[in-house]
Amino acid sequence: MSDIRPLDRKPYYVDHFEHLHRVLGRPQLTGIGISGCVGVGIFVTSGSLITTSGSLGGPLSYLVAGIIAACVLYTLTEMVACRPLTGALIDLPHKFLDPAAGFAVAASYSLGNILSMACLTAYSAELTALMKSGNRPARHSPGVEVGITVAFIALTTLTHCFGVKLYGTIERVVAAFKLCLFILVCILMLVINVGAAGRRTGSYRGNYTTMAFPPGFKPTGFNASSDDLLHGKDTADTQFGIPGSGGRVFGFLTSVTLAMFSCFGGETIAMTAGEAKDAFRDVPVVMSFVYIIPLSLYPLVLISAGANVNYADSDLPVMWAQGNGSGGLSPFVVAVQTSAIAGVAKALHLFFIISAYTAANTELYVASRSVFMLAQTYLPRTVADIFGRTNNGHTPLSAILLCSMFGFVSLAGLSRQAYDQPRQTLSAFFTGSIACVYICECVTFLKFKAGLKRLEERKILSRNDPLYISRMFKSRWQPLPAYIGIVGCTFVVIWSGIPPLYILGARGGLTSTKHLKSSVGLACDVLGAYSGPFLFAVFYLTYKYITPRSFSVKLDDLTPGDYVLGDLAVIEGEDPIASDAVVEPDGYQLEAQRWSTASPKYASAEFEMSPDLQEEYEMQRGNEEERQRIEEVLLRRPERLERALWRELWSCVVADKQARSTSE
Repeated sequence: MSDIRPLDRKPYYVDHFEHLHRVLGRPQLTGIGISGCVGVGIFVTSGSLITTSGSLGGPLSYLVAGIIAACVLYTLTEMVACRPLTGALIDLPHKFLDPAAGFAVAASYSLGNILSMACLTAYSAELTALMKSGNRPARHSPGVEVGITVAFIALTTLTHCFGVKLYGTIERVVAAFKLCLFILVCILMLVINVGAAGRRTGSYRGNYTTMAFPPGFKPTGFNASSDDLLHGKDTADTQFGIPGSGGRVFGFLTSVTLAMFSCFGGETIAMTAGEAKDAFRDVPVVMSFVYIIPLSLYPLVLISAGANVNYADSDLPVMWAQGNGSGGLSPFVVAVQTSAIAGVAKALHLFFIISAYTAANTELYVASRSVFMLAQTYLPRTVADIFGRTNNGHTPLSAILLCSMFGFVSLAGLSRQAYDQPRQTLSAFFTGSIACVYICECVTFLKFKAGLKRLEERKILSRNDPLYISRMFKSRWQPLPAYIGIVGCTFVVIWSGIPPLYILGARGGLTSTKHLKSSVGLACDVLGAYSGPFLFAVFYLTYKYITPRSFSVKLDDLTPGDYVLGDLAVIEGEDPIASDAVVEPDGYQLEAQRWSTASPKYASAEFEMSPDLQEEYEMQRGNEEERQRIEEVLLRRPERLERALWRELWSCVVADKQARSTSE
């Protein structure tokens, strides 16, 4: 088997020993999705959005980033509803676009989530230092931080080794915790803003009506709200920047790219589809629930913080300022510390540590599943036999252990000279990599939709069919959401490296640079921003043109069986003796041959027809038979929205009796 090309192999699910375990219910799927979305970004690093684009610019940047992410996830939901297989995020471009695109998605998604896990683990370990006494306690010693980091990695690995059922239960609790944390911080910010938490102290400035946006773009951060004397060259770094409306637009666009780090994560539901108990019914609803989070809650939560914290506050993090060994504080903590309830800050630190750590835990989950699919589908057989295998509990232990080893990359930030740079570089790499994955999924949808259009012309399957809408999922207004996703993510890929490039180019013309990030740090920002897209292109081009070489999927090769799957237990080998498997014919001609040979009663009529009429007749009859078969398959599925929308969304949080009885 070692000499067989990956494209010629049987799928991973042919052997019963290798399939994953379908045990996750709707609340567990929701928990994994929310935990993957909500981490350290909205609660801690969102302060850099306020210092970059202001108290109103930060929430607006989350709104724009959330719209981009929601358009991609809305587009992705329709495809996953058709093929909720293990690693659907990888399977879709492989099946509908190009196997090389599937390989690029698998490799980039694996690497991006592995490094994101390391980044979030480092954040979690560093945040533990804030639990010490004082408003701005010093970081732990390197030895202590190493111990905390190793403990986090070990705990994360152990959690996954016990199987996905326990992990899903944990994530369900974590999701409830994070949703409650959203409510808590909003209430705290409201209480502080109306003055119920006592008189404000420190550097608080009350007039946010005229301070919603900063007076420009200033890499070292503003010292005061009236600090608007900015110059592009021949000045000190404390006066370096882009003044006026041009600077505000520059800062806002930069904030959008920074906000995308927090808005990614909803696609984890596509990676959990292979472990969903009732995938056809639950996955579309859960994906719809999860992308509402960054689209609606993120702007609301950050605007509550922006109403209490000014962009000139020195306690907030500044992306391109020279570090001092301790990162900036969360905007929520800054607001609390300037009120009479300053003691609540320690509790918030603890909650944010839990949020960051559990997000890292989720990154390990999706990375291990992505590595599992990468090994099984694309890598040599010797590698697939190690990292593409599961144990008797259907847990990919080897893939989990491999991914967890990369968690030690988080130790790169322990140097006092490194400051926050390794984490910033890793987060930029993650943003660029996942943005490329999102672009690929949207392009895949265009091919997916074109194939459905061909089936509609043959009167076999239509996106407007009531059965398609009720048993699968139709994303409306297409292809507009797909194009918004492509354009938005392309902008994120390109713009992410422009601010550090601009600062790096202007740095030589400044009279002093001691408050500005070093040239090495800025170069690392550029490297982190563009290395992810560069590697994605390398993965794609290597697989397509060098080895093993692949060809783009043609529309004529897409059959009804690619869109309408039968019993997933049959497809994935869990129930090999079942009889209702969906046959996936290789092409249209094969369908016509099958129907003509299976209908002897029409033989005399066909014999008297001319060859052209006979072929047309066979094709029409084959299309009709195929349409009936698809209707039978779809009618066996439960309706996706049998109840009111609010009731379906509520079932993402609390499993109801109907969902339990359906899955049993």
